Order: sequence, then structure tokens, then C-alpha cells
Amino acid sequence: MTSILATGISAFALDITYMLVGAGALAALFRRANLESIPGFLLAGVILGPHVLGLVEDGERVAQISDLAVILLMFGIGLHLDLDSIRRGMVHILAIGVLSTLAVVALSWIGLMFAGVRAPVALLISMGAAISSTAVFVRVVTQRKELQTIHGRVGIGISIAQDILTVAMLALIPPLARWSGGPGAGGGEDPWAIGLPLWLALPVLGAKGLGGVTLMVLTGRFVLPRLLTAVTKLASGELLLVTSMAVALAAAVGTKMLGFSGEMGAFLGGLLLASTPFRFQLSGLIGPLRDLLMAVFFTTVGLKVDPAILVSNKWLVIGGLFATVAMKGLVIALTSWLAGVNASSAILTGAYLANAGEFTIVIAGAAVAAGGLTQSEAGMLACVVIVSLIVSSLLIKPAHVWADRATKLPMSNMAKPGTFEGEDGEVRERLKGHVIIAGFGPVGRALADRFAVLQIPTVVVELNPKTVIKHTALGRRFVYGDITNTEVLEQAGVHDASAVILTIPDDEAVLRACGAVRKLAPDAFIAARTGYLSGAFRAQSMGADHVTVEELATAQAMERDVLAKISSRLSEARP
Repeated sequence: MTSILATGISAFALDITYMLVGAGALAALFRRANLESIPGFLLAGVILGPHVLGLVEDGERVAQISDLAVILLMFGIGLHLDLDSIRRGMVHILAIGVLSTLAVVALSWIGLMFAGVRAPVALLISMGAAISSTAVFVRVVTQRKELQTIHGRVGIGISIAQDILTVAMLALIPPLARWSGGPGAGGGEDPWAIGLPLWLALPVLGAKGLGGVTLMVLTGRFVLPRLLTAVTKLASGELLLVTSMAVALAAAVGTKMLGFSGEMGAFLGGLLLASTPFRFQLSGLIGPLRDLLMAVFFTTVGLKVDPAILVSNKWLVIGGLFATVAMKGLVIALTSWLAGVNASSAILTGAYLANAGEFTIVIAGAAVAAGGLTQSEAGMLACVVIVSLIVSSLLIKPAHVWADRATKLPMSNMAKPGTFEGEDGEVRERLKGHVIIAGFGPVGRALADRFAVLQIPTVVVELNPKTVIKHTALGRRFVYGDITNTEVLEQAGVHDASAVILTIPDDEAVLRACGAVRKLAPDAFIAARTGYLSGAFRAQSMGADHVTVEELATAQAMERDVLAKISSRLSEARP
């Protein structure tokens, strides 16, 4: 069918069209049912794939887009984090990730062997099932504005630890495949490790990777802020986006060459840019592109699932689902609580990370290539991934109910006192009832000075990097970015602002800003500046409460000043 319809049309374009239409339709149905959209993307892939409708027969054509989607996701995670804010408690968070993941692997391995699965196959399946979905976790906590909560930060730390452990798991697949009777030839050997025994090869590769990542971090720490400052001087939002994407991809390629995952490199690139004033503008710029590519990614994962495997092995899939979600959620929650996280946050962390994830598919694919798993075994694991993602999305609301009931439970006696105290809610100080001023030209500067005299707190949103850096150093609250950017507005505290004053001399930008502000802050007072009287009516229709029209203001000023001057001259001319 695809070959008939694709006459004169690129097969790639046709695949993407089918996937976007199907993903959009299924995600809309899921959202209508108050479920997360990601399971809808997965189900769309199953329906469109070669095992059901057969509209998309070759998922490899869009696999590279899926890889780019995960890179953008990890880059966005890095942008949202701040080294200063995550330094405290990071050792504990990474320890939670490592210990909980290894515990899940061990328990799953033992359970599968008791069920009659051969030891090497059981270990490969256990390693894949132990890795949670970073994409789903970040999407959920971002949409729910929970990225800076305790369970949000701990969950990100666990995801980072799991990503690092994934690298080690991929390195172990060839010897495990040989143990299970396969050829163990999955992906070649690193030149640094040729001829070395496994016990020596792993430390050598680890030292090489650690040294290379350290060099990347030090280089980026000094070069990237200067590079972006130079780019923003050109006043080009497109150039800033292109440069940031180049940084993300270069970091991904660099860590890939060092033996780590490309996703880890993209995360480091975003983390390095998070220390610059441009982080929120960048995050807003890449957001729509990231969301689009993530829909393609999850739909691509669904293409690999054969429903016949799910039906014929339904009891095995259900058992694997229960073991994954129940055991994994419990282990992560218990480990978090023992490490010092309060009971409520520990429950939420366990529930959010109870699923299997996208890297489970990656590990399963590598194991199939190495001969450690059969296609049937990998297909069953993919079914567990998809169903666990759907089930975990259904657990979000009940998890918050359980967390509320657990607020009175005590802290663990094993925890170090104060490890996570005072870190719930927003990490950054938030203003209440402040005024946001967009633009720091003559009008914005005059208003800011007047509000300072009246002791009214203000936050200025400005696109001139020199102005932002200069006044931030002076202790003023400045945010670099476009006032129409949702991420920038949220960083400026639009939800708590009493007023937003748009002083920028750009009528179209003012109209877009009015709409964006009114959507995020329905009760805020919006004052806008426009050049012509016709623009005032448009601004009011977009949500502005007051509009100053420059041509009317100029007429009034000229009337007042000219009459004063004429009156003065006439008074001087009288005898």
C-alpha cells in the first residue's frame, strides 16, 4: 500500500506524515481521557507499524530523527538545571540512582532465574528493565512544574545515574552474549581496549572517558559563555538557536567518541549553558521542536511492537509488567527514603520512575545484535516497556494521593539529618506582587527607576546581553530573553506578578506578549505600548488592560509643551 501511495512522493515524507497524523489523533484521545500523550504516541506506532496496518513498514528511515529527539530532550534537561542548585545533595542523589538500579537488576535477575529463564538471558532482561524512561519523567515533571521539587531533582539525579550505568551495561552485553551462547559481536571494540582482559579494559576505558569529559567541561565552561555573548550581539534569535543546537550535537558526538552515550553529552552541553543568562531563552526556542521530535520518537518505538507477541505471551507480559512497576517503584521509593528523602517525595519518585524506558529498547536491540536475546524475547520486553509507560501514567494522580497521606511519616533513622531539608518547592526565590517590565530603553528605565523610589519590586526582561550582565552584576533582577517566550515569562515570575508593562517599540511583539501573558496570568494587569491608535484596539483584544498610544502621547506632549512655550513668549513680549 505504501509503495502505491508513495509514487512521486518520498517514502520518508510519507512515513513522517502517517506518524504525525496517527500520533496526533491518538494523543488527543488520550488527553481527552486525562491520560498522558506519550502512551498515545506509542499506541499510534503499534497501529501504524508493519504488524497491524502496515502503513509504516520501515522504522529505520525515521530512526535518526528519534535519536535527535532524545538528544534535544537531554539538552533541555541540562538547560533547566543549575550547578549551584544541584551541587548540594548530588552525591546522595547519584547514590540513590546507582543503588536502586543495581538492586532492581539483582532482584529481577533472581526472580527470572526462579521462573526458569537462563542466567545470562535473565541478566540481560533485568538490565534493560532497570532503566526508567527519562523522556517520560522529564515531560511529566516539566508539565506539572515539578522539576525543582525534591522528587523532581532526585528523579533527574537517578536518571543521570541510570544513563551512566547504561554505558556499563552496553559494555557488558558482548561477554553476556557469549555466555548465553551467542557470538557476542555487538558493536566492535574500542581501540584502547583491544587485547586487554575485561577486568583491565573497563578501568582503562573509564579513565579515557572521564578525562575526555573533564576536558569538554572545562573547555565549555570558558568558551560557551563568550561564544553566546558574541552571537546575541548580532540580535538574531535564529543564530542563537542554531549555535545552541550545534553545541548540543557537538557535545553528543564528543561523548559518543569517548565511549559514553550521546545523550549524556547533550545533557552536559545544556548544563554548561545553564550557567549563562541565555538559558531560558534557549529553552523556549527549542521547546516546540523538542516536543515534535519526541512524538516521532515514541511513535517509532511503537512500530517495533508485534501485538501477536503480546497476545500469545500475555501472562508473561503481565507478570513482567507487575514485577517491573511494583518492584521497581518500591525499590526506588525505599532507597530514596533511606537516603534522607521525606516519605512523600520518596513515594512520588518511585511512582514516576517505576516504568521501563527508551533505553530499555536500546539495550534490547544491542543484545539482539550480539546474539544474547532473540527477537521474540526483545519483542516481549518492548511490550512490557509500552504497557509500563501507560500504567505509570495512570499512577501519577494516585501517587499524589498516597504522598499526601504520607506527610506525617517520619524520616529514616539511617539518613543524614538535613540532607534534603528546605529544598521542596521552587529553589529560586520567587517574588510576590512584583512588576515585570519588558524592555529597558528610555521608557522601561524611567519606569524601573520610579518603581525603585516607590519600593515596588521589579523584574526586567531584556534582549541586550550587555545590559542584562551589567545590571545583574549591580544586583538588579534581569532576565535575558524575548517577552513572548513562555520560558522567559515563567522565569520572570509571571504567575505571581501584579502587573506586566510592555515598553518594547514593536507592535507585533507587544500583541504576542499580551496573548502569552494573559494565558499564563489571567489576573495580572497588562500595560502596553503601541505606535498607532489601531494597534491599541488589537492589544486590548489580546488582553491588555491599558494601552499607551505613541501618536496620541506625542500629540498631547506637543500640545502641552508648545502652548507653554508660546505662552511664555507672549508674556515676555507684553509691555
